[in-house]
Amino acid sequence: MKIFLFSCSLSSCRYFRQKKYLLFVIYHTVSGFLDAFDGIFARWLDQKSVVGLYFEHILDPYAHFVMYTCIGLLYPSYIIYFYFEIALELWNLMFNSFLQSAPTFDRTSLQQTTFLSETCQFTIHDHPNLRLFNWYGPDIFHTLLLIRFILLDENSRKINYYIKRYISLERLHLLIRYVLIFTGFFSFVRTFVTSCFMLDKFYRLAAVPTSK
Repeated sequence: MKIFLFSCSLSSCRYFRQKKYLLFVIYHTVSGFLDAFDGIFARWLDQKSVVGLYFEHILDPYAHFVMYTCIGLLYPSYIIYFYFEIALELWNLMFNSFLQSAPTFDRTSLQQTTFLSETCQFTIHDHPNLRLFNWYGPDIFHTLLLIRFILLDENSRKINYYIKRYISLERLHLLIRYVLIFTGFFSFVRTFVTSCFMLDKFYRLAAVPTSK
């Protein structure tokens, strides 16, 4: 299943390069749904493995890298934001990898609560009713950005023709705009909270005494 998910991500990259953006969205969305249910099925069937656990941690950042890069290329005015998202994911991966491979040291400082971690706890990041919106809202936001680009693309006349049979394009664009504002808010919140936690990790790591 993990190999199939990886091949879906590679196929989506190929379709993006060929400017087949609708197929890119379809493959990327299917890959995301399969990745969400893959872990559930693995636990249900008791088919957990070390290799599967490795790919479980790698596939999500990889899918995010692909999406952020592609959207940044389609919306060059906001490319700095999406590249910052990529850097944030890389910093988190590298930090966690460092903690796993670093020599033994006093880790009690890493368990302490700081001002940054306390501040982040008061955000909607941990709100029980808004947690799903906070985590899946950005994915909807990024997917809708691609759909919006597809609808505005000059080569999508055939798609727009079929859409107009069921709903006016003006209403559809208005709906997309409202949902983009709503989900975009959660996207920025997740970026802000993740940045706070990343700075908090560095702050606590700086307090760890070095071994003599």
